[in-house]
Amino acid sequence: MKKPVLFFSVLLVLWVAGASYWYVCKIRCNCKKAEASAVEMQAAPDTLAPSPEQLFLDSLNEAKQYLSESGVRKGFFPISSAAGDMSGISDEYLEKLKLVLDNDPAARVEVTGHTDITGTASFNKELGLKRAEFVKSYLVNAGIKAEQIVTSSKGPSEPVASNSTPEGRAANRRSEIKVII
Repeated sequence: MKKPVLFFSVLLVLWVAGASYWYVCKIRCNCKKAEASAVEMQAAPDTLAPSPEQLFLDSLNEAKQYLSESGVRKGFFPISSAAGDMSGISDEYLEKLKLVLDNDPAARVEVTGHTDITGTASFNKELGLKRAEFVKSYLVNAGIKAEQIVTSSKGPSEPVASNSTPEGRAANRRSEIKVII
């Protein structure tokens, strides 16, 4: 009993396969089209999808270009204060800075503290360094490695505005962040 059932089952499968082939290839003439589209589908992924490594390199190069075009970033400070306003440093800037520094061991950040002319030269030199150290701690808290950040102070020696007006002195009380790539 099992042999006739098996025989008719195989015969039925062969008949369905043959009828399907006859209908698709002979009546509808779709065999050539199906083969061609299968070949196209195999070739397409190689040319369209970039590798993960290429995507990473693209984002790293984009971050480097962004930082280069951003130039020097500044933070401003109240009179005689080492704690300042870091609103000039966006989250996007920090993310790109971290990406570049994490993947380029030669890259570094130079943070320079500046003051106005109010106070003694030694006080201003020390205050400028404290401002630079404040910015460094801000960057370290954002995930940047401390060993890639160099701090220095220029005191009142490099003003960007006149020290004869309150606005000019406010502009001179600053820190500058420069990325060396």
